[in-house]
Amino acid sequence: MPANAFLTNAAIGNREDLIDIIYNVAPTDTPLISMIEKVEAKAVTHEWQRDTLATPANNSVAEGADATYTAVTVTQRLSNQTQISRKTFSISDTQEKVRTAGRKSEIRYQTIKQGKELRKDMELALIENGTQTTGATRVARGLRGWLASNNSLGAGGVAPVSVGGNTAPTDGTLRTFTETILRDGIRLAYLAGGNTSVLMLHPTIKQNMGATFNGGGTKFVSVADKKLTASFDFYEGDFGVIKVVANRVMQRTRDGYLIDHDMVALAVLRDMETTELARVGSASNYMIEAEYTLECREERAHAALRDLQ
Repeated sequence: MPANAFLTNAAIGNREDLIDIIYNVAPTDTPLISMIEKVEAKAVTHEWQRDTLATPANNSVAEGADATYTAVTVTQRLSNQTQISRKTFSISDTQEKVRTAGRKSEIRYQTIKQGKELRKDMELALIENGTQTTGATRVARGLRGWLASNNSLGAGGVAPVSVGGNTAPTDGTLRTFTETILRDGIRLAYLAGGNTSVLMLHPTIKQNMGATFNGGGTKFVSVADKKLTASFDFYEGDFGVIKVVANRVMQRTRDGYLIDHDMVALAVLRDMETTELARVGSASNYMIEAEYTLECREERAHAALRDLQ
């Protein structure tokens, strides 16, 4: 190198090399919210009813016999609490005016980003909340706490109490997720009247499923390149085809849910909305908020596969 060569580390006027894109690999998918119906809630205690049919009987009467009257069974009234979820951010007036890379407006960028984050928060609550809480800070009961009737549990595991009580499930001993566990769950829901179409799992358990199942499941074949992937996307059981969905929002790796999507809904009291709050100094303040709950129309239509590994 010549003496007195002018190097970049000494230069003052070199422009920075910052491309005009912001990369974000974080997943934004919310499989449960995306697949279920969205309905309107009209109060903080959202209510609905369920009923069932009598067990089939050998029904015959004598010719000419007088009618006798069976007592009418009343419907059951169920409810869940609406939960408020919120995101907030504050952007200085200067930051909003300076030239930025990857976005023209910091306020607009944060509104979109945190709106996606809020939707994922809602997805997590609707799946993993074990109980409901009343009062000022309400909590909606999620699938984990609703599914009481059809449970496959590890040793020591206890199902939740959701109808006539408010008790979260108790974890049992972890066991390998086998096809027998899945078939039992499908059968329990089917006998109760459900038509489960989706099995929702943490990605780790879905991957384990692909490694341990050796019957009934079919691996997904990509027509484009004729390659067989290592992941089960559909399981053909005795009572229909089940779509196996990995949910990256789920934090509990030990739970799986067989879902009849017609028997569950997202009930919204206040849809997601961005509100500009009062200014404090030279900054703009924003709040994104939603109020919602899980309408588990008939928990007997679903099944919970717990304590999986």
